[in-house]
Amino acid sequence: MKTLKRLGFTAFTALALVLTACSGSDDGGGGSSLDTYISAKVDGVQFTTSSYQGQSVGIATRSGSGEFETIIVNCSNLTSPTATDFHSMSVALVGVSAPGTYEVNSSTNTTLGYIEATAATGNVSWDTGDYAGVSGTITVTTLTANKVEGTFSFTGAKDDECTNHKVVTNGSFRGTFAN
Repeated sequence: MKTLKRLGFTAFTALALVLTACSGSDDGGGGSSLDTYISAKVDGVQFTTSSYQGQSVGIATRSGSGEFETIIVNCSNLTSPTATDFHSMSVALVGVSAPGTYEVNSSTNTTLGYIEATAATGNVSWDTGDYAGVSGTITVTTLTANKVEGTFSFTGAKDDECTNHKVVTNGSFRGTFAN
């Protein structure tokens, strides 16, 4: 299950970047960069979703139902469609159907994650999905048919190196569903 979560997280991150980094026209796009965003501090350094041609470099989706309903908000600070270095953050809620506070750890299906991607090091991720000692809290303040919004914090472990952690604090997110 943990491998499946990791593969899903990585696949969704790649898909989100492809879908959000390019606008269908060259006229600057038509949406607000605030429709979908994630903002947080990663080890004390600010992470803010960027926009490109007026579009948020983020995406929110909602699929499934009941205990298998999945809500994902994924955002990046990608500065252009050809940028090779970027950071990405993801909030993946599984089985969450109402506002409330939810604990996140290695035994929950809900996952929080952070990726640093550089040409020199490749993709390196820290998340709450795989190792002992990871934990977090998500507070969903709004959940409607069109939008999810809330706050979060977490300590995530580096993939394949459970002793290397990133601490993410002061997190906030909003996702306007693309589907």
